[in-house]
Amino acid sequence: MKEIGYYNGEMGLLNEMKIPMQDRALYFGDGVYDVTFAYNHHLFAMNDHLDRFYNSCRMLEIDFPLTREELTAEIQKCVDAAETDGAVVIYWQSSRSNSKRNHVYPDPSNQPTLLITITEAKPMDYSIPMKLITWEDTRFYHCNIKTLNLIPNVVASQRAKEAGCGEAVLHRGNQLTECAHSSLLLLKDGVLIGPRLNELILPSISRKHLFEIAEQLGVPTEMRDVTMDEVWNADEVIVCSTTKVTAAADTLDGKPVGMKDRDLFHKLQKAYFDRVEKEIGWKLG
Repeated sequence: MKEIGYYNGEMGLLNEMKIPMQDRALYFGDGVYDVTFAYNHHLFAMNDHLDRFYNSCRMLEIDFPLTREELTAEIQKCVDAAETDGAVVIYWQSSRSNSKRNHVYPDPSNQPTLLITITEAKPMDYSIPMKLITWEDTRFYHCNIKTLNLIPNVVASQRAKEAGCGEAVLHRGNQLTECAHSSLLLLKDGVLIGPRLNELILPSISRKHLFEIAEQLGVPTEMRDVTMDEVWNADEVIVCSTTKVTAAADTLDGKPVGMKDRDLFHKLQKAYFDRVEKEIGWKLG
């Protein structure tokens, strides 16, 4: 396949594309982004991802100029240009504009930008449970916006890698928030549990889908404040994200967690995999 890059209407090979030096994403991280995947040119869950993208733009007061239909068409062009019937990861972002560096918003005549990348999707090996670390959550109070400001997430992810783990579980004191680049859900006594959505937590699309699937299967759900003590004592610890979809974890800071309700976890995971296959034809697991 070809890895594709796109910037404000220009498209080419990803490693050959260039962007202007005055893009506000470079100076301030002044922008938002979203991620989904496609298989055989079919885009997954675009309505959900567009809802979140446009909501992030609204909360950051970025007047993104394209309609949902126009943005989807540009993304589809990039996916088609990759010339593969396989699975790809779609990333897109919008910064406030290309304009002279200044902390205040630029003149409205400077329109927001659009950057898109298409890269190969590499599904994880779901037969191997994830290993996690804990990490104090020092991010700011706009985590519900999918902004480009991800330095605390980057540092937490690096610490997880150094520990030989795949994710960092973020917490503020004893309160669970989420992972560095995933959501964290629990199964306990047959109930799917997740932290309530607020300014400390991204409204994850995968998390949303899992709660929908649980309700369809008749599995009780709870969204509320969740403590780290509950994570340690959960029957299952579930990591979910666009690129991971749904995976189980078996260690946290080198100690065993979860893996006590395998049947229910696999029931939820299979239902999510089936949803992906039904929508775009990609068979996971």
